[in-house]
Amino acid sequence: MTTAPTAHHRTATEQERREGHRLAQRPGGGPDTPMTTTDSSLDWMLENLRGRAAGIHHVLVLSRDGLKMCHTRDLDVDRADQLAAIAAGIQSLSLSASAEFGDASGAGQAMLEYGGGLLLIVGAGKGAHLAVVTGTEADVGVVARHMNELVEQIGHHLTAPPRRRHHEADATR
Repeated sequence: MTTAPTAHHRTATEQERREGHRLAQRPGGGPDTPMTTTDSSLDWMLENLRGRAAGIHHVLVLSRDGLKMCHTRDLDVDRADQLAAIAAGIQSLSLSASAEFGDASGAGQAMLEYGGGLLLIVGAGKGAHLAVVTGTEADVGVVARHMNELVEQIGHHLTAPPRRRHHEADATR
């Protein structure tokens, strides 16, 4: 039995699958209730995080392989894509460092300081990460604490399963 897609419940189109859009689990849903990478159902929580600590400019949730899942509204789509790719690359490097020089337990938190600000990244559910861009005026400890609180609230709602090849997806139906 198939249900008609609505604004809050829709399945990925064949074109989205070909273009590599990721499906993530919707809160309280099962495998048949996907959330697309551009779903805005959690945006208000990201906006709330941005308002809780001075100096936060942008907040984004991304999949492990660099696809944006949701983000604050002042971050346009192209910049959100760029931030997702950067954050995924940093998390990948952190994972490699853990495997090579640590206990191979995976990437924990990552922080990148650059002229004019910081990029902080933490895990946010299976296969997902939370990235925050701040200015230099931000208190990193306060921002990190609020990030971890948000992850505790939404982490179990977020999952970004690995993408499958088109023929693998068809075989499971």
